Amino acid sequence: MAVEIGEAIPNSMKAVVLHGPDDWSMDTIDTPEVDDVENVLCRVEAASICGTDPKIFSSDVDGWPPGYPFIPGHEWSGEIVDVHDNVDRFEPGDRVFSETHSGCGHCEMCRKGRYNLCHNYGDFDTGHRQIGHTMDGAFAEYVTIPADSLYEFDESVSWSEGALLDVNAIALQCSVRGNIEPGDDVAVIGTGTVGLLLVQHAVAMGAGSVIGIGSPSRNELAEELGAEHTISYREDDVVEQVRDLTDGTGVDVTLEAAGSEAGFQQAVWMTRKGGTVSLDGIPNTNLLEIPMADLVKEEIDFRGARAHANKAEASARMVKNGQSDVDSLITHEFEFEAFEDAFNTFKNREDGAIKVVCRF
Repeated sequence: MAVEIGEAIPNSMKAVVLHGPDDWSMDTIDTPEVDDVENVLCRVEAASICGTDPKIFSSDVDGWPPGYPFIPGHEWSGEIVDVHDNVDRFEPGDRVFSETHSGCGHCEMCRKGRYNLCHNYGDFDTGHRQIGHTMDGAFAEYVTIPADSLYEFDESVSWSEGALLDVNAIALQCSVRGNIEPGDDVAVIGTGTVGLLLVQHAVAMGAGSVIGIGSPSRNELAEELGAEHTISYREDDVVEQVRDLTDGTGVDVTLEAAGSEAGFQQAVWMTRKGGTVSLDGIPNTNLLEIPMADLVKEEIDFRGARAHANKAEASARMVKNGQSDVDSLITHEFEFEAFEDAFNTFKNREDGAIKVVCRF
């Protein structure tokens, strides 16, 4: 649905609507209107399917979604078509993408700039929103978004690439919390979307060598994107191989993007004394066996990285200047009307799917 600037916004739109766990359909519904919180209306041009989306479709995570009906989708790019009177930094025609978190703005964490950890998470009355998680998202022709979650991006970056700018920022949060310094040996556990971006960030931040640990098919791409060595996660001696590649000392920094118990354990064991582990992967349970004695005795910093805060603009610049190649991660593109095919391709990892993007 193409709407030129100055044309009337249609009263209805197509959207993927969840009616219950694993119960969804492509429906025609009313086009949303701006209000004083969700104060920018955008026409979606591209939307990518995230690894979290199947969990949201199945309601596997408490509070995602908060109720039904619900429109998922949180990795997207598009064009602004309308703004509320309280918005002065955007106008119709701007090319934008969004981060998912919009904090309340007044709690302690928001005041510190760490709005991804907002104390009022999920409380609509405070103004908190998380697109596609607690508020309707972007698997739709139009979406309303809080202006503070939006960022412009350069015309040299395609709409499909724009839909991956937020996940690139999420990976950047993990990389930055890893405290990578020039010359560091860095291991990346998991060579999915985030892991492949972490490999590139480690290179951009001056790592001396990068070791990628993941599936053999994706490890090939990790090498193309900058990993000096790769190891299959299926091998029994992953830690030993990492130690051998670092003269027995272990890596300075491990970036974990698999979210598995084995990955968490290996992250500790392959990191040198005084090193840092930064964790993006979220395990399915809190009940994991972590080698805590090793963490304590070897003074290894073990740091979580949730989504991101204030990394969106850096992400857009890194893609524009070629430090982050997100285009290489896009393996499939579908028209939005073929969303079911796109979703199944991603969920079932058909034909080597990494990032699957819907175009509108």
